[in-house]
Amino acid sequence: MASKKPVNRPSVRHPSHNHPLRVFKAQNEDEIICSGCELDLTGQAFKCTKKKCDYFLHKSCFDLPCEINHMSHPDHPMTLLYSPHYDHQSYACDACGEYGSGFTYNCSVCKYDVHVGCAFIPETVEREDHEHPLTLLYKIPCKDGKMYVCDVCEEEVSKNLWTYYCKECDYGTHVHSCALDEDYEEEEEEKEEENRESSSAASRMKSLMKAQDEMAAMKLESRMKKAANNAIIYSIR
Repeated sequence: MASKKPVNRPSVRHPSHNHPLRVFKAQNEDEIICSGCELDLTGQAFKCTKKKCDYFLHKSCFDLPCEINHMSHPDHPMTLLYSPHYDHQSYACDACGEYGSGFTYNCSVCKYDVHVGCAFIPETVEREDHEHPLTLLYKIPCKDGKMYVCDVCEEEVSKNLWTYYCKECDYGTHVHSCALDEDYEEEEEEKEEENRESSSAASRMKSLMKAQDEMAAMKLESRMKKAANNAIIYSIR
């Protein structure tokens, strides 16, 4: 009986990793962390072709632009770094204040860093318990050293961090879980039992993951297969 030939799956390269990657469909129960944004891996993704290498990327992280101009930092463009260029190999996001060690949009001149998820959060959000849309501000709307408190969790928001704000009502929230239509008491119970970063990190990526297009992934996989077939034909010649 003839032995089955190994499946030759098409692969792609990404500058963040030394090994080839292949298309991967992540399931919620997999509990895999994206090596780029460091959030839960869901939907269309890529994984390393090497068995012993646990490198995964959301398709959205795979497709991130190498440079952006962001309204939060108008003086300089921001460059995508695949790892922090600091001695301690981590950075504090200037949008949400949380630490990261994966991908970041960075201004080397100002040492300004933004999570790749924070860089694409929406300009406005709505909460069912507030009559007006909340607008994204890149600094808290307080002067003269006044304390700015989130109206959802009632905790202070640091002066240099982003916030969602309604000027008409003087109502503001943190940019992550507090800005969403979630039951805050239920979220607090989860925070006591699990890592506090989990819920806020998931919401940070929410807007980015909404942009995922299944068809785009299918087209990419098709291009990869075509490239692989052309390589086989070329080798035969």
